[in-house]
Amino acid sequence: MPVKKIEKTDLLRRCWEVFNRHGYHGTSVSMLAEATGLGKSGLMHHHLSKESLMRAVVEYAQEELRKYVLAVAREDLPPEQRLEKLLRRQNRLAKYERRGCFFANTALETGRDGLFNEQIKATYDEWQTAVASILSAIMPPSDATETAYRLLLEYEGSITMYKLTGEEKHLEQFVARAVELFGKKMRGEVKKQGSATSAERFQRPLFL
Repeated sequence: MPVKKIEKTDLLRRCWEVFNRHGYHGTSVSMLAEATGLGKSGLMHHHLSKESLMRAVVEYAQEELRKYVLAVAREDLPPEQRLEKLLRRQNRLAKYERRGCFFANTALETGRDGLFNEQIKATYDEWQTAVASILSAIMPPSDATETAYRLLLEYEGSITMYKLTGEEKHLEQFVARAVELFGKKMRGEVKKQGSATSAERFQRPLFL
């Protein structure tokens, strides 16, 4: 019997939807086979195991994040508008079925086993680099990198609160606080923060 054909991108998108909804361990090969319409033998013709398929799905999700979210960092817009647009696009992804961040969910579920840690860490590094490139318009590169890292941590915390409560205000308030960094520049506060020692910046709340 000939193997059913499906476009690679379509296959990975359908599998991503299943993994995103049920998690890695909660997803079975049967569920993936049904979602793709290939059947188990057809699915395994494309990927030898659920783990190898998940690796391909994480890579697919990375590329989609690059195209839809991270590419905003290179757009011809004022830096504060780029930051806001980037973060709002990321919020839209988090609101999809109220699932939050696919990468964080996967890391929380499988991080102890280290199955996909390298890929997910690379994704976070790309996010940090993209956001730091925007923030470098108002602060030294080293401070921009540190601030981008702290924004990443706060963003994931905002997603956690959103998933717990269903209240979008946690995501919206995060965006507002991040964009306010540019308002602080106009008041001279960012420059003052940049002159502080690393220890002082670590102890001080980010947006005070």
